[in-house]
Amino acid sequence: MTRAASRGFDAESLLLALMENVPGAIYRAANDSVWTVQRVSEDIESITGYRAADWVDASKVTMATVTHPDDREPVEQEIRAALAAGRPYVLEFRIMHADGGIRWVLERGVKTIDRDGVEWLDGIIFDITERREAEQLRVERELEAVRVAELEASRARIVAAADAARHRIERDLHDGAQQRLLVASLHLRAAERAVQRNRNFLPLMEAARTELDAGMAELRELARGIHPTLLTMRGLIPAVEALTLRSSVPVELEDALGRRLEPAVETALYYTIAEALTNVDRYAMATRAAVRVRLDGDAVEVEVEDDGRGGADRTRGSGLRGLEDRLGSVGGVLEVASPTGEGTRLRARVPLR
Repeated sequence: MTRAASRGFDAESLLLALMENVPGAIYRAANDSVWTVQRVSEDIESITGYRAADWVDASKVTMATVTHPDDREPVEQEIRAALAAGRPYVLEFRIMHADGGIRWVLERGVKTIDRDGVEWLDGIIFDITERREAEQLRVERELEAVRVAELEASRARIVAAADAARHRIERDLHDGAQQRLLVASLHLRAAERAVQRNRNFLPLMEAARTELDAGMAELRELARGIHPTLLTMRGLIPAVEALTLRSSVPVELEDALGRRLEPAVETALYYTIAEALTNVDRYAMATRAAVRVRLDGDAVEVEVEDDGRGGADRTRGSGLRGLEDRLGSVGGVLEVASPTGEGTRLRARVPLR
């Protein structure tokens, strides 16, 4: 007996012993295009749902037919590469169980030669579905923990931004409208004294009215910036229409919403559009812009697009970062595409509860 034949005989004897004593689906398959199974242990039924007899000579199934369609090509490539290199192969992939479910398996195999010089693939398959599901659960929990941490950080930034905004409003009121109203009050006092002395008080009264009108206009503008009444009373689309009318760039509004949304969602989307149009006015050097609002399944989407110079970067400045935080507070996400010289497209998507 040659040394190769001796190795083949020993391999075959070892295979039979393993099939009888080792848990897992131990198999011998032909080294052909579909790896036709010659023999397989009974454990294959508990793993795949198909009896051992269904596998022999590809009578009903082959490993290729039960392998998940998305995994077939990489599995075949790895096995072919291992055989060409003369090394064992170790694979983890999905199979389609006879009951219609998906299972994960671990397969280990190696090319052997029997006593007649015929090449075979000898290997073993284990069901690792529980392990993979446990790993997936662990990954999901880690991702959830990261998401919660990001949400908490986002909320903290929103609170800090709100505090800063309140301080800015306080400063604006003190330095702007309040000073104008103070001047108006002084003019009115002077007018009262003039009336008492029978002097010409008309110019003073006119100056007072001018200052008061200017102060009131500033107060209205500040109030609109804090939270527009139109948004509360009539909803997102009318409030956005008002934004487009104030824009120095022509804005086309496409409304496919058709209904009111939750106040928090409307507010988040309103300020997203307001910030985007402000950027168009100040920085984009655009000739036109478009705002699109629509429902998409169980979410609402907003797009703001312009034909300006592009180059917007969410990592610079606080505007886009603030929008991400505001949208994140209602479960939304923000996408920004702004290639230099090709305009900017901002897309916000918020799930509907």
